[in-house]
Amino acid sequence: MFATSPHLRVMFRELAEDLLNRRDRITMPDGASLRLAICLDRRTRLAGMYNAVRVIEHTQHYDVFSEVYFRPLAWALTPSGRGSAHHAGQSVVDGQGWAVVDHWLQYGEDRTAADLRSLCRAPLPAVLHPLNGQDRDAWMEFMSDKVTAILEGQIPS
Repeated sequence: MFATSPHLRVMFRELAEDLLNRRDRITMPDGASLRLAICLDRRTRLAGMYNAVRVIEHTQHYDVFSEVYFRPLAWALTPSGRGSAHHAGQSVVDGQGWAVVDHWLQYGEDRTAADLRSLCRAPLPAVLHPLNGQDRDAWMEFMSDKVTAILEGQIPS
């Protein structure tokens, strides 16, 4: 995730250093949360800081520091503790029930396998990227060429 958004190294310096130095004990910094879902799409997407707001029919927001959609899983580093964005409607990630997996950072390199059923408290939701749906025209996207990199592609059969 830090590769898609070098700006994260500034925002979350200690997390970047802990990951780079492969520290035994890593904690999620204040203001961020690691989220997980099942990815249904054949499209792969790696992106840095990205925000979208659905403005037609009803309001929703999709706000991520970084995201990885690579079937079978979708990961997102999302803001936390910034309060509710009432003007932008419900968070897509919260509304779909993405699992919060901040505690996974505590597993060391010696952990090579795990049963997802024992690592997540609730079933993982099956998702598509919000802008890959049929209602793409209902969304406004916000990004910056200074902090946002987006890589997308198809996974061959």
